Amino acid sequence: MIRASAIAAALLSAWTVAASAAPTLTVNGHARLEVPADQFSLSLGASASAPTVEAARSEVDGIMRQLEGVVATAGLTEHTEWHTGRYDVRPQWKPRPRNTDAATWTPEILGYTVRSNISITSDKMSVAGTLVAEAAKAGANDIGSLSFSLKDPRTSRREAIQQAARHAIDDAATLAAASQVTLVRVLQLSLDGAQTTPPRPVEAMYAGTAMARAMSDNSAPTLSGGMVTVTASVTAEWEIAPTVGAQPEQTGTAG
Repeated sequence: MIRASAIAAALLSAWTVAASAAPTLTVNGHARLEVPADQFSLSLGASASAPTVEAARSEVDGIMRQLEGVVATAGLTEHTEWHTGRYDVRPQWKPRPRNTDAATWTPEILGYTVRSNISITSDKMSVAGTLVAEAAKAGANDIGSLSFSLKDPRTSRREAIQQAARHAIDDAATLAAASQVTLVRVLQLSLDGAQTTPPRPVEAMYAGTAMARAMSDNSAPTLSGGMVTVTASVTAEWEIAPTVGAQPEQTGTAG
């Protein structure tokens, strides 16, 4: 009997709390901004294969000196806007013939491949196309994709969050007015997500030859950075109360 009374008391307490809980209104706010890219990233490099490391390295170093001159002529600052990246030396092994006993076959080095590159990140958008074209003319055979982004993505991210929050507030006010209730206070506020999506990279390696040809014709190539998509989403929950003096909406026809 005591156990049954305790259960009944607990159920009554839970019902009382639920009945006294204030009604709420929950809305989602979204924002989507299209912001022009103001920064680009690019890799310019060279690779060469030769019977000796010295021969392969000599060829690569010659091209890299020309590439350093290209970026310097474009007005880019070393260590700030560009720096020398990887420098790889890898042996080229003679492939093992088919049906050869692995125990008796001796691996043999046929030569060496040397690779080096320059990594560039700059907000000098106007020189991006020129860099690709001049690098191709200088003999670069390892030109990476040309990627565009925002130099200060947090500013645009902040703007998107603010816009999403304003949308949530506006929608809540509209819904409350239409429902004849008043927004009392914010109970919960959360950021569901905010991100930036850059435009698709330009495959500069394939465009390099055409750009170099355009440069030889004295027509400066131009590459548009495109737009960076910035999105944000927020969720807000308000406590609501009936609007004082609000009349219930009447429906039907007059007789």
